[in-house]
Amino acid sequence: MEAQVKVVSVEGLWTPDDLSTFLGIPVKTLRDWRFKGYGPQWLRLGKHVRYDPETVRRWLDTLNGSTEAA
Repeated sequence: MEAQVKVVSVEGLWTPDDLSTFLGIPVKTLRDWRFKGYGPQWLRLGKHVRYDPETVRRWLDTLNGSTEAA
């Protein structure tokens, strides 16, 4: 009998510090963006703000799409 192995990649949610490092911008900018309704979608878990890495990457893709040459 052959064993089957399923590999699952799990990436946790990012904190504002994590996203700040990833984007190379200050945490205060992320806070301002949340207040203004700009930036990647975020989650509130109790008193904590978190970002889904996949959602962040999709948001970045939408920004890249707006700069394509005509």
